[in-house]
Amino acid sequence: MLPRVLWYCYELSRNERLGSVELKQLQERRLRGIIKHAYATVPLYKEKFDAAGINPDDIKSSDDLQKLPFTTKQEIREGFPDRSISREFELADCIQASTSGTSGGPMRVYYDKRFMDYCMASSRFRRRLGVGVKPWEKVLVINYGSTITSSEIRGVSGGPATKQRKSKGRESLGPIVHLLRGRQRRITIATDANEVLTEILRFNPKLIRGTPSYLRLLAESMADKGIEGFHDKVLRTEGEVLDEETRRYLESSFKCKVFDEYSTYDFFNGAWECTRREGYHIDADLLILEVVNGNEPAQPGERGEIVVTNLLNYAMPLIRYKVGDIGILGDRACSCGRGLPLLKSTEGRKSDCFALPGGQIITPKTVMTMVQGTPGVSRYQAVQETMRKFRIELMRRGNEPAFSKDDLVGRCHRLLGEGAEIEVLVADRKNVKAKFRPVISQLTIAEEPRWAMPRTTSETAA
Repeated sequence: MLPRVLWYCYELSRNERLGSVELKQLQERRLRGIIKHAYATVPLYKEKFDAAGINPDDIKSSDDLQKLPFTTKQEIREGFPDRSISREFELADCIQASTSGTSGGPMRVYYDKRFMDYCMASSRFRRRLGVGVKPWEKVLVINYGSTITSSEIRGVSGGPATKQRKSKGRESLGPIVHLLRGRQRRITIATDANEVLTEILRFNPKLIRGTPSYLRLLAESMADKGIEGFHDKVLRTEGEVLDEETRRYLESSFKCKVFDEYSTYDFFNGAWECTRREGYHIDADLLILEVVNGNEPAQPGERGEIVVTNLLNYAMPLIRYKVGDIGILGDRACSCGRGLPLLKSTEGRKSDCFALPGGQIITPKTVMTMVQGTPGVSRYQAVQETMRKFRIELMRRGNEPAFSKDDLVGRCHRLLGEGAEIEVLVADRKNVKAKFRPVISQLTIAEEPRWAMPRTTSETAA
């Protein structure tokens, strides 16, 4: 409902300026509410809490979260819908989304309408203003589209899928969506980059949102066409890890600032960079984001696994939900004046980390920074096959500058150790059809479907 969304816009702008004590009080009040609701209406959480000997009244503050067991995507999926969805909500009355499926397959997610209104206020108001874009300015979104088929929708509802689902924005904004319809365009990443460039020139958006890998393809197409940037625009990257070499390349190509965002459809909100780019502002009034090592909190500046508790989605609560990503908490406030705590960095999927014989763990972002820093390297995929064997496929176009294999192998050895076996492959460039994973470890997810990589030229170095 529009009046509620507008009120939430005001509420979110007020919350982000709260002091740390007031923000924590708000967060913990919402935490106690979602814990009691989940225990009373979601069988999965009643079973988990009872098994751990936890009563909802035991959770009085965010410090008490460590008493609660973690929740995994597999548990949510296996319990769907009877054990994972609140008994107070009918699926037909909820807004449906789906995760991308890049880790463990897609998962259906359901939002209640009040939570969806908060999401719209956050995405169309808070996060846009945070990078200097007004809510009514034009936006072009380049995403991977829905992965849920009509047959899956029929399987949930039990009836024929005869009506087209409304967009999430239309569900929340109601009639005003007709006024805003011309202010936002969506394009899937299956669209040819040249067509997207044509649409950018025609539509003239202020904000362009997309994955770093696809925006890099756009930048290469711009160079081919002699387009020298879009000085008056803003780029927001999402859905993949953004390394600093790619950020510099995009800013140099588009001639505008690049701001990164961390969020998933699992919990919708997350953390985002503002114009100061001193870290990612965590939406601490909408969720609790932990970084843990085992069950112990990681210290600021220390890498750990990201765990999220969604405070406002009463239809499908996620409590101490293991996202599967690696992150680092910040240890200071942003100079912009917002009171929202900072996430210093996101490092990629835990399952994609490289494990070395000595016990060292190398995050995807570290690998990306190493490979992407090699002159002449653009698109690539780095794969760990065994503890000591690594494969790097360079996906090249005919007009790309030459690269030094010795330089690339030397960088790999400095990061992975002199005993690492490095196989370098050169293949033709592929089009991006989904979220791109430049770093993959086959040690942890060898059973997961992989992009079959064609081998045209093979060079091996020990």
